[in-house]
Amino acid sequence: MKKFVFAVLIVSMIVSLAACGAQKTDLTEGVELYKEGNCKGAIPYLDATIANPETSMDMAYAYFLKGQCAEKAGELAKAYEHYYAAKRVTCYEVGNERRTSNNTIARSEYCQQILPKKLTKLAPSVGEEQIQAITAKVDEELSSIYMQRFQKRLSD
Repeated sequence: MKKFVFAVLIVSMIVSLAACGAQKTDLTEGVELYKEGNCKGAIPYLDATIANPETSMDMAYAYFLKGQCAEKAGELAKAYEHYYAAKRVTCYEVGNERRTSNNTIARSEYCQQILPKKLTKLAPSVGEEQIQAITAKVDEELSSIYMQRFQKRLSD
């Protein structure tokens, strides 16, 4: 009888763990749809990730993918906005990383090379006046998000 109960317990634990691992986040759903070429379907999941990210790098990745989608659609100002947001979040993370790892190095490459190249490429099409408006808007939005999270942590 003990062996049977033990076997049932082990099987139920395996099923529970599999169920936990099978849950998809908004980001994984968005990434899957993006990889399938379905930007329109991916955007709501990416927006949900930005609104409630598990980590700030999830937010940065969602912004990056939204930039990719906007660029493919020819919406260059929107692409610039999303890439700029991805850069700001990524660079913030790199600057505040407490220990260096392979992730830090990869993030640093996005912060210092990949995203700036994308922004430089888009800049002539977007125009300096619009770039200034975009950067002010994104900086204000990201600052607001940060402050909301900070205040929430203080109240918890």
